[in-house]
Order: sequence, then structure tokens, then C-alpha cells
Amino acid sequence: MFSNYILIAWRNIIKKPLFSAINIIGLAIGLMSCILIMLFVRSESGYDAWMTDSSRVVRMHTAYINPGRSSFLTVRSAGMVMPAVRDFMPNEIEVGARIFSMNTTIRKDGEGFEDSVLVGEEYFFDIFDLPLVHGSIEQSFAKPNDLLVTEETAIRYFGRTDVIGETLTLCCVAGRPIELAISGVLKDLPENTHLDISMLVYMDVQLFSTFDGLLNTWNSVNVYSYFKLREGVQLEQVQARLNYWLNNESPYAQNAKDMGGVMGDRKVTDSVQLRFMPLEDLHLHAYKHAGNMGDFTELGNDRMVFTFSLVAMLILLIACVNFMNLSTARAGLRAREVAMRKVLGASRGQVAVQFLVEAVCLVFISLLLALVGVEVALPFYNQVLDKSITFDLFSSPDLLLLLAGIVLVVGLGAGSYPALVLSRYMPGRVLKASKSSDAGGSSKLRSALVVGQFAISIALLISTSVVYLQTQHANNMDLGYTSDNKLVLNISAARDNRDALKSQLEAIPEVKGVSFSSEVPSQDNENNTNFTRPGYDDNEPVTALLNYYSMGYGFFDDYNVTPIAGRLFNEANSGDVFIGEEGDTMGKGSIVLNRSAVTKLGFDSPESAIGAAIQSSYAGSMSELTVVGVIPDIYFRSVKFDIRPSIYLLDPNRFRVATITYASNNDKAVREAVEKVWRGVVPLEPVNIRYLNDMLERQYQQENAQMKLFSAFAVLAIVVACLGLYGLAAFSAERRTKEIGIRKVMGAEVSDIVKLLVWQFTQPVALANVIAWPVAVWLMLSWLQQFPYRIDIFLLIPICIGAGLMSVLIAWLTVGGNAARVARCAPISALRHE
Repeated sequence: MFSNYILIAWRNIIKKPLFSAINIIGLAIGLMSCILIMLFVRSESGYDAWMTDSSRVVRMHTAYINPGRSSFLTVRSAGMVMPAVRDFMPNEIEVGARIFSMNTTIRKDGEGFEDSVLVGEEYFFDIFDLPLVHGSIEQSFAKPNDLLVTEETAIRYFGRTDVIGETLTLCCVAGRPIELAISGVLKDLPENTHLDISMLVYMDVQLFSTFDGLLNTWNSVNVYSYFKLREGVQLEQVQARLNYWLNNESPYAQNAKDMGGVMGDRKVTDSVQLRFMPLEDLHLHAYKHAGNMGDFTELGNDRMVFTFSLVAMLILLIACVNFMNLSTARAGLRAREVAMRKVLGASRGQVAVQFLVEAVCLVFISLLLALVGVEVALPFYNQVLDKSITFDLFSSPDLLLLLAGIVLVVGLGAGSYPALVLSRYMPGRVLKASKSSDAGGSSKLRSALVVGQFAISIALLISTSVVYLQTQHANNMDLGYTSDNKLVLNISAARDNRDALKSQLEAIPEVKGVSFSSEVPSQDNENNTNFTRPGYDDNEPVTALLNYYSMGYGFFDDYNVTPIAGRLFNEANSGDVFIGEEGDTMGKGSIVLNRSAVTKLGFDSPESAIGAAIQSSYAGSMSELTVVGVIPDIYFRSVKFDIRPSIYLLDPNRFRVATITYASNNDKAVREAVEKVWRGVVPLEPVNIRYLNDMLERQYQQENAQMKLFSAFAVLAIVVACLGLYGLAAFSAERRTKEIGIRKVMGAEVSDIVKLLVWQFTQPVALANVIAWPVAVWLMLSWLQQFPYRIDIFLLIPICIGAGLMSVLIAWLTVGGNAARVARCAPISALRHE
């Protein structure tokens, strides 16, 4: 019997090739979109859940809340905080450890390689139970400076994994190279972890305590602090204890007491917040605590995962609506077939099963086509997402079961109407009428489904347009400087050779300028300290927490930043260079303010700030700094964040990068010349060089990927909707063939017939616009709220109108072509139609 069901199903599929093709292709597109997004969601979910006791591991994040200034958020914490919190809560916390990452040079056999080293405390493996392929935790990570490498790193440096006893040289730590012997080899970590381990070094606390702002600090946030909670301890419980410690027993609380009435009624947690986040939540939720500071690996975004999950369901829903529409439409034409089956002895259950089997067969064929589409699209999909998602169906039982479930649910759902409704037709009434049946309820259902699927398509089209315009708005904003034709060279390893490096770089014919700085745009680190404008006349001193950068001679000129008052740093003015405190002499130097800092320090105008003295404990010494210039606000960080009041100094001790500005269309030749100079001046260190525009573009990588995927899936949604509309138009024209023939006999023109059929489908599309517009506008207004600089919200009006007109035009083209073909048929053919 079952083989007969399959045979009849196949005959019905090939009997109506147009309807079958529309059903299969539309559903295949929906399933392909759903599978692609499902693969993305799977890759983003479940990070670090594979680790032992992952549910008990948390990380501490920091937030400094400053009234009148953007809050400083980071996933890091101050070096002294972790031991203090661990010791304060022994009943809640089992163990804690600090971790930090170092970008350094690894030397082997006289060659230098740029690499990243993770430095962890002794309890690292009590928190992260990572497997070793060579060595043991007890022996391989037992004392300071023990070095573990991953399998991939071992193969990269030595061509094999059994490398215990081999040595690598880190250059440099505390200004000197350190030779480390490999004591163990870690198994390569899965991709779904937030940790990025190439090499792991047991932390020498005494050695790294000499680093300013690393371990011995309560304010500089440069380490990652992890804790393992005791069994049964709830996150809310330790968070409450942490808040109590901050407000009552921490050094922050003591400082607040020492400040007397300055704090007023404010608690410490109104200014300093330490927040725990579970390990398994870090990848998708840490961005909420990160500000513009990064993590070990690229942060995920739960909103993006939710959005694309919703898009996947909507596209699949549109495809299913098409499938149901055409299935219910065609089912009405099979009323006599059902009646004949019943006359010949078929039961209602057998008829129902026949329709369900046909629906499942169509869905199964669509799934096979969708799987082919996924394999073809996956390389491009990975390129857009910058991921390496793989699709191995048979090695993922959960995915296989999920797809099988989708086939059954969609097939049974689409086949349920003809199975339940047509199977109960009475043979006598149907055969006596000598015609097919199409209940009015079925027609209304199809109209409602058309409205729904076009509403979804229009909403996606509006959303895509808004995402695109916002992304373009961010990419094309005036940042306050020019970024073209600039190379960024890391000069940390050059040390005493910086002057020689600069002079040789300037000798390259295409190079227009070379300037040193602590960072360049997109390398925006949080460097904050208090700057005080002393009292004047009868006014009180003004103290503000400001961000600071160190910029060398020519930096602002190379970036085409023009002062709005005063001047920029100039080699003719030797007093511009910052000199720290010496004995009883205060530190001194010149500073340049941005416009926001002028306002923050209480100056009436940029001009009034010139020549003013600003006091600060910058670099750990009391200094008096003279304002020599004011520049406009420039966007050192992504425009996703507000402009910060900032001060620019000239402190050579903080120079880490060089900006090389060149005048040439041959970027490759200039880069090769720069690399040649570097190898001549610093032969033992690898060159680290990037294009500034590439660095800026990476800030918007997530938004650009989101925009591209939204566009692709919106187009697919519209294609699927149009396929369904075309199928329904063809069905409607087929059912009204005799009517069309009679109308032509009575004198109707082809254009009249086309207008009649087009109008039938224009109404539901117009209604879909009425539904989609307010929903899409509300969603996009909510999405735009996350951007401090966003497109004009009134642009949503023409976007909605444009999407509406496009949807109606698409509907006309889809229906009109088919209607014209039917309308041009000879009346005699239509009147003979049975």
C-alpha cells in the first residue's frame, strides 16, 4: 500500500510540472536559508559549554560610571581586585586566577616570528580543565615560566607535536629576552571557545609586578579575572556579596571615606561596578560589558543570533505558506478524484494518508535540493561572516534529526488541509455536480496567507534598507581626519632604533610623512586620568577624568587635522616634549585639547584655553601641562561610540606605532619598501604592518556582514513570495479559463483581462504594506537606538513608500506576465476547457 502511495504521489508531481517546480524550488530556498542560518546559530551557541564545570566558572568585568561622560566598560579588571575578592569570599569562591595576553616576538634559530602568548596564574588549570597530548598538568604547569604550546603551534615551529624540552625565546619581557623550555603540549582547542591559546606561560608574579598598571593596581584594568564558584553557589549570591564588598570593605570604599562629603549620598557602586558573567555567556553577551574593548577572540552578539534565527523562521514560513497555498489550491481540483477513490472502496483515512505522503515527498525533494544549495553557498557564506563553518550532515545526528523533523512538520502541515477537508467529501454530491470544489473558506485562507507572506517580505526589505543606510552612514561619516594612503607600523620592537627607522622610512621616495604615536584611529585604548584646571579669580578648580594619547611631531599634519585655536606640536618648541617629575621639580610639557575637553574643563571658548595650565598626575608624577592648541573632535574609535573629551601629549616613552603617509597608487610597492627598511634596521624582529583603512573597516565588520546577509535573505524571501504569487496567479487563471473565454467573446480586450487578474492580487499586497510598515518602523527605530550617530528617522518614510511600490510592482510583473499569456489565448480554446 505504501509503495502505491509513493507511486501516485510521483505521478501527481510530474502531472503538474509548473506547480510542482514552484513548490519544490520555493521550499528549497526556504530550507536552504534556514539551514545556513541554523549553522551560524550553532557555531555561535554553546561556546565553552564543553569545558568541565563550565557552569561554575565566571569572569569579572569592570565598569566606571562617570557623570557627564560616557561610562567606561571593559571585560577586564584591575590586577589587585581578583586576589582581594577571592580572599573575601572563601565560602563562595573555590579558586581564582588572573590571565593576560602579550603580543610578542618569538625567536627560533635566529628568526623572529610575531605571536601571542597567554600568561596565566598557577590556578589556571583548576578553572580550565584543558587536555594535554604530551606531559601532565602536575608536571608541565608547576612553576613560574613553564611553557605549554598547542599542537598547532608545535607543528608550526618544529614540524611535530612531541616537543617537550625544546626551547623558544620570548623577546622581550621587562626589556630582556627570556628563553623558555616547553614543558607540555596542549590539545588544540575547539573553535567554540572564547580563549585564544597559542602558547601558555605560568605567570611569574614577581616579574610582572614590575609592569606599570598590570598586577599591582586598583585602577588600571589590564587582566582578565576568572573565578570558580563552589558547588551550589548561585551567581546572584556572589554578586550581592561583591557589591557589599565594594561599598563597605574595598579600597574603593576607603577612598570614598577619605574624600569626605565629595561623594554625597552616592555609593561606590554608583561609580565603580564589578560584574560577574558566566563562562558560557561570554561569547554572546560579553559585548554588553565590553564597551569598545576586545576579548581574546571576536565577540559574538546575541541580538544578531536572535535576529537571524527570526529571519530563518520567517523565510521558512513564507516558503511553507507558498507550499500550503498551492497545495490547498490544487487540492480543490482533485475533489472528483477523491470521490472516485471513495466509490472504489477507499476509506477516509487512506485518502488522507495519500495527500500527506504526497506533501512529505515534495518536502523531501525540496530538502535534497536545499542541501545542494547549502554546499554551493557555504564558501561565500563563510567569507561574509569571516568564519569557517562546516556542514557535515551525517556527523551531526542532532542536525539530521532536526531536518527530518522539519520535513515531517512542513509536509504534514501543508498536507493537513487536503487530507482533513477533501477526505470527508461525499462522493454523490461531488460526482453529481460534475465539477471540482473550492470552498470559500479555502480562498479566504489563501488570501490571508498571501497577505502574511508579503508583509514579512516587505518588512525584511525595509529592515535591509535601514541597515544598509545606517552602515553607509557610519562608513561615510566625516571622522575629522584623512585615512587614505596610510600604513600603520608597530614600532614597539624598534626601541633605541626608532630615529634611524624614521629617517630611512622618510627617505623612501613615495613617503610623504612618518609620525609616531601611542595609537592610531581604531586602536583606541582606554587611557584615563584626572586633569585639573586650577582655580582662577573666584572660581573653584575644575577636575575632569579625560582620555589621553601621546602624539609625535607631524601626527596631526599627516592626518590633515587643523587646529581651531593655537598651534600643534612643533620641533621648534622643545618644551612641547613631556618631561616627568624630577626631584622637587614638577613634570612639564605641552598639551593639545579636543573641543569636548575644552568644554569639560570649563573654558568659555577654544581661544580662552590657549596658554592655560592644567595639572595632572599623568605617568605617576605631578605635572603642570600647558595648553598650546585645540583641535576639533575626531573619531579615534568607531562612530558606534560617543566622542570622548581627550588630551594629546608628546611623550616619546609611549610611542608604539608609526603612521606612514605615502603618495602612490602602488600600495604594494610602498609596503615592500617599508618592510625592506624594517628588516635592515630591526633584522631580528618580524614586521607588523597594516593599512589604516583596513583597520577602520574592521570596526564595522559585524554591521557589514549583517547588512550583506540581510540583503541576501531579503531577496530570497521576495523571490519565494513571488514564486508563490506566480503559482497562485497561474492557478487562478486556470480556474477562470472559461470565464476569460466568455469575456473575450463579449468584447473584452487583453488589457482588460490582465487588469482584472492583476487587481485580484494587488489588494492583498497593498494590505500587506499596511501591516508591514508600522511593524518594520518600530523594529528599526529600536535597532537604531544603539547608535549615537544614526540616519535621520524621517528617511523611514520614503523607505517604506519605496518598499511598498517595489512590492506592488513585483506583484504586477509576476501576475501580469502570466495573465497576459492566458488572455492572449483564443476564446475557442478557453470555451472547450474542461
